[in-house]
Amino acid sequence: MTPIYLQRAALHCALGDDLHHAAQALQRGQAPQGEPFVLHEVQEPRTYLYAAKTGESLSERLDRLLAETLGVPPQTLDDCLLIVASTSLDISELEALTTERQGFCPDDSTSLNMLAHQLRQRWGFAAAFTLNTACTSAANGLLYGARLINAGQYARTLVLSFETPSAIAMQGFGALMLTSASGKYRPFHPERDGLLLGEAYAAALLSHEPGDAPLARLLGGFSACDTSSLTTTREDGSHIHWVMQQALNSAGCSAAQINLVKLHGTATSANDEAESNGMRRLYGEQMPALSLLKPWLGHTLGACGLSESLLLLKTLQLGALPAVDYASEALLPFSAEPQALAADSLLLTNFFGFGGNNASLVLQGCAQGDLACR
Repeated sequence: MTPIYLQRAALHCALGDDLHHAAQALQRGQAPQGEPFVLHEVQEPRTYLYAAKTGESLSERLDRLLAETLGVPPQTLDDCLLIVASTSLDISELEALTTERQGFCPDDSTSLNMLAHQLRQRWGFAAAFTLNTACTSAANGLLYGARLINAGQYARTLVLSFETPSAIAMQGFGALMLTSASGKYRPFHPERDGLLLGEAYAAALLSHEPGDAPLARLLGGFSACDTSSLTTTREDGSHIHWVMQQALNSAGCSAAQINLVKLHGTATSANDEAESNGMRRLYGEQMPALSLLKPWLGHTLGACGLSESLLLLKTLQLGALPAVDYASEALLPFSAEPQALAADSLLLTNFFGFGGNNASLVLQGCAQGDLACR
């Protein structure tokens, strides 16, 4: 695959209302303060990690995200494809409207395709596509956007992803016994008890050109669906191993060249087991540096492929990644000390989703002001 630059980007999440501040908070090990909700099934509290409450509608927030990414006024976008990747759609706003009206009206719902069409019309994109492939939605958006640029169909691609807080997600994950009762998000811990959901809005502009402050080059990646189960992937890690290896092949590099693996790490029993086994198939016991980001963002579902990638890349530009405070107990060899890697390190980022849709990306970070990355 011909490398594609992540030229400009923006992120609003539980760690901060812009990418720079979120990365600084991560460096400081400043965990976000979640807010409780009651899980109806068992009448127990659970925790959700909200982004800053701004009073904006979803439409207004997405416009602000695009303005931060593209600049105001933006360049002409008639050569740029918009890809909107999400699992939350307009559910949060629809839930609020249903509560206000004391009932649901199907005509109030705005499909993801309609939302993407509205953004295309307001901003002047050449075309708009949508993706909803569970936790791999945004990762697949980056892959498809890069492929369409390399195929010469578009000069640029804007990948926009978001995950909004909704009762249906909170209660649904809780009913599946996937949310943490302890409120501790500890992927790969022997006593992990599930995930914390999180809110995020993320965008990245892709092109062959690096722009004035590139975050990274997307060197390759791979995505495939494991159909051995309706809900998850094989716990022996075989499919995950294959996806990671295919991603490395597409980037023209080996597992040994990777400086850091950003793990998916949901802290659910089956997913962590499958990813642990996949990593051992790829690396044995000699693994590169490992990173976890969901404890800091929450699981941002359809947005995690972009929210986690952007946060990782920006943090590496600024300095060290935080330590894992339970490293000595974990199922994989995490560092008990902050990890400082070169900003231009080779990264393998994993996103392994509900329904067995698995994706891995190979990224090379760009140091701030590094002319070699251009």
